Amino acid sequence: MNHLLEVTDYTKQIEGFADKLAFGGQMVLIGVSVVFAVLILLWFSLYIFKIFFHDIPSRRKANHKPVKTAESASTPVTAKQTDEDEIIAVIAAAIAAAECENPGLKFRVVSFRRK
Repeated sequence: MNHLLEVTDYTKQIEGFADKLAFGGQMVLIGVSVVFAVLILLWFSLYIFKIFFHDIPSRRKANHKPVKTAESASTPVTAKQTDEDEIIAVIAAAIAAAECENPGLKFRVVSFRRK
């Protein structure tokens, strides 16, 4: 008799250690199969989204060419410099806001180390 086509009655009382072990193995196999099937579906859907929507920013950049000024053409700015400038501006704004809210507050930078 084919074991795959065998119907199991899950309402009867499970007797014996071997039956309990077989039932537990079946439940684990079904659970793991369902989890991996859902993960594969999620992966496939994300892959499809990547195919359709990944190239949109490059299409926008191709249509709009940036206008270069004399200043931006003479001094190239790296992403690291702009990030540091933004961080410095945020810290300075936070200090200024704190000093405006509390006039008696004195703030002094003691040390600054990059990790």
